[in-house]
Amino acid sequence: MFLFINFFEKHVLTENVINQNQLFFSIMIKIDQTKESLPLLKLEKDGVYDLKRLYKNMKGWFEENKYVYTEKENTTNIKDKGTEIKLTMSGERMVTDYFKFGIEVKFLIIESHKVRMKDKDLDKGKMLAFIRPTIYFDYRNIWAKNKFSKLLRYIYNNFIIKKQIDDVYSAALKYEADDLLETMKDSLEMYTK
Repeated sequence: MFLFINFFEKHVLTENVINQNQLFFSIMIKIDQTKESLPLLKLEKDGVYDLKRLYKNMKGWFEENKYVYTEKENTTNIKDKGTEIKLTMSGERMVTDYFKFGIEVKFLIIESHKVRMKDKDLDKGKMLAFIRPTIYFDYRNIWAKNKFSKLLRYIYNNFIIKKQIDDVYSAALKYEADDLLETMKDSLEMYTK
């Protein structure tokens, strides 16, 4: 009986030759895990809203919560039914020497056009936004020198501190993502009853 443990990175597949007279086990472990994404949060709005206020409040939220803010995409296309806007905002924050939080917000706004209400220039259209919170492990790649150190990182993440990741870090990031969602809802005047 043989026990083979294959360590692989990304999508590298291995092929094993098995002698028919021997029992064979193969364990495949993906050891290059460097992040864990939490469930997506979704926001939809169809109607009138203040896009400038939303943008300003979201940037303020990232700064207030000590995230390094970046804008990955900001495109505007004029279509027959109105303007189409694609916007990707993201922020990263170092939590410890080992953990980093990331929050990315992707917007798709369609059929948008300017309207004037109560002496204010507002926007009217259909908005869809997704918030993707992510925890990054070993973001400085200290444990990525070779396959053995990657195996140690895998064991550390999945067995030694797994409960701490779930109970402390994932919970804290979920709270922050929910807080950002509430900031967005307040900016769009989507009050819950």
